Formats: sequence, C-alpha cells, structure tokens
Amino acid sequence: MFKYFIPLFAASSMMLVAATSPSSIGFVKSTGEFRVDGSAVRGNGNVFEGNLVETAAARSIIQLADAQITLAPNSSARIYRDHTVLQTGSEFVKDGAHHVIEADSLRITPSNQDSVVQVEITNPERVTVGARGGPAEVRNSSGVLTASLLPGMSLAFNPRAGAASAVKMIGVIESRNGAFLLTDETTKVTIQVEGPDVSKYVGKKVEVVGSVIPEAKAAAGATQVVRAVTIKTVSANRKAVAAAGGAAAGGAAAGGAAAGAGAGAAVGMSAATIGAIVGGVAVAGTVGGLAAAGTFSSSTPVSRP
Repeated sequence: MFKYFIPLFAASSMMLVAATSPSSIGFVKSTGEFRVDGSAVRGNGNVFEGNLVETAAARSIIQLADAQITLAPNSSARIYRDHTVLQTGSEFVKDGAHHVIEADSLRITPSNQDSVVQVEITNPERVTVGARGGPAEVRNSSGVLTASLLPGMSLAFNPRAGAASAVKMIGVIESRNGAFLLTDETTKVTIQVEGPDVSKYVGKKVEVVGSVIPEAKAAAGATQVVRAVTIKTVSANRKAVAAAGGAAAGGAAAGGAAAGAGAGAAVGMSAATIGAIVGGVAVAGTVGGLAAAGTFSSSTPVSRP
C-alpha cells in the first residue's frame, strides 16, 4: 500500500511547487553584463515581477508582453508587468501603450501604441521626459495631469519644486459655457481660472499666477480650478525675447550635449528657464532635448516656455 502512496505524494508535491512558483513576465538581453536583483548576468535572462535590473557599460533591452524597455548604460529600474520604476539613469519605452513609468513622484504614460517615451533622472531635482511617434501624459503623485507631451516635445521637471498648489501658466483665456479656461502653451494642460477680473482678459494671451482650489470641480476640459492672484497680458515683444533667449540657451546646451554624447557621457536636458509650476512640478522648455542624448533624431527646438 505504501509503495503507491509515496509516488502519489511526490507527484502532488511537484504539482504544488509548480503552482506556487512565479512565472517570468519577460526576458532581458544585453551585449554586456548586467545585474538582476544583485546577481551578475551576461547575455540574457528571464525577468520576474519586481526584479531590479541594473546596467553597467552596455544597455539592456527588456521585452515584456506589452512593452519593450531599453535601459541606458549605468541605469537601474524595477520591472513589473504593467509599470516600471526608474531609479537611476535613463530608459525609453516603445510598444507600451499605457505602460506607466514611475520616476520620483511623476507618473509618465505613453498615450498610444506608436508613442516612444524616454525618461531620464538627471539628479534628485530633475526628471526629463521626451516623446516621439505619439503623445504621452505626465501626472504627479496625486494623479493630476501635469503635462501633455505632443510628439517631438521634451520637457524637464523638478518634482520637488514649490508648493503643490502653486501655478504659473501662460496662454489665451477662453470663455466656455460660463467658465474661463486657459491652456498652458508649454505643458498643454488646461485649467479653469477664477478671479474678479478674469472676464476682461478673454481672447488675450496672459500670464496667470495663482493657487489650486483644493477639491474644486473643474469645468469640462479642465484638470483643476485655479484662483488667480495676478493676471497680466504677455506682449509680443516679451514673447520674442523669451523665445530668442530659450533658443540660444537650448542651442548651446544641445551643442554641449552632443559633444558629451560623442565622448560617451550621460547627457541630460537643458536647464534653460522655468516655464510653469503645475501641481508642484516646475517645467522648463528644452531645445533638442533627448535628441542630444542620441535617442531622438531631431534637434529642432520643440518647446519653449
């Protein structure tokens, strides 16, 4: 009787182990050495939910079911089936519609399957994001839309800048269904503006400085309601000067970045000027941006504050 019981017990144990063993969510490959949860790997290996992948001198490509992730040299990220937590360095994601990239307090999401998104942590106070092929969205830790990146656009963020309620935006005031809306020309985020004198600025390009009204319900098409502290018109001369200054600074940065890329240096994005503070995130327009890092092909100025 026991001779039948032992094989049956062994078979049951094997089935239990197989049922409880985690299955891989993809694989990683590289031309050099990389580390997975601290263990050195060369060539390729499986990736499991929550693995920490760290690159050295060579980049690594991580293939998941719904996304392809490229980790630049000297970068690290924790990999999950539906999101990536970038810890250091740079990564870009393609074929990953709705695959979330977490970087500090930011949440970056490609908007469709054609979007290619690169995210780089330059330092603790600077996260750079660029998109091509399709748009992408950047949200803060509260889920509020901070920037809507169009294809070919790149922006730099300081996730730790300012109070979460501080807002500074430039755009044209519009009147829609009794509400006054403004779409920021840099971030493409639309807010509802409240204040005693807002109506006299309808149709004009203005700079609005104010604060978010917590838990206020925004009108259709707006992400949040802002009470304006100051509203002032933006002159054409000021716009021309700002654009020229941004282009000059960005051009110089792109030139230096290109030289750095040629020397194999890790290249960040231009630290030109602060364009807005939305939900506690400072946004700076960049020129060339990720193109200087050798990822995107165009070095045309893509956004300015």
